[in-house]
Amino acid sequence: MFLEVSVVILSVVFLLMVVLSVPFLLQIWRTAKSMATTLHMLNESLPGILKNLEDITSNINRATQVVNTRIEGLSHMVERVQNTVGVVLELEEVVRAHLGHPLVKMLINIAAVVKGIRVFLDVYRSPSREK
Repeated sequence: MFLEVSVVILSVVFLLMVVLSVPFLLQIWRTAKSMATTLHMLNESLPGILKNLEDITSNINRATQVVNTRIEGLSHMVERVQNTVGVVLELEEVVRAHLGHPLVKMLINIAAVVKGIRVFLDVYRSPSREK
C-alpha cells in the first residue's frame, strides 16, 4: 500500500511538473522562432552591411592618405620658412656686428653729409621766391 501511494504521489508530482513546464516550453519555442526570424533577416542584410563597411573603410583610408599628404607638404613649407627666417636672422647678426665698425660709421656719416650738401645745393639753385 505504501508503494502504491508513493507511486500515485510521484505520478501526480510528475504530471504537475509536466503541466507547469508547458508554458515554459512554449516560451522557449516562441523565442527560438523569433531568433530564427531575426537570424534570417540578419543573414539577408549582412552582405549589404559588410559592403557599406568596406566602402566606409576605403573612404576613410583615402581621406587619411590625403590628409597625410597635405600635412607633409605643409611640414615642408614650414621647414622652408624656418630655414629662411634662420638665414635672415643670421644675416641680421652679421649686419649688426659690422654696423659698429668705424668704417661703416664713417660711410654713414659721409652719406649724411653728401645728402645735406645735395639738399643745400637744391635749395640754393632753386629760384628765389622773394621778389
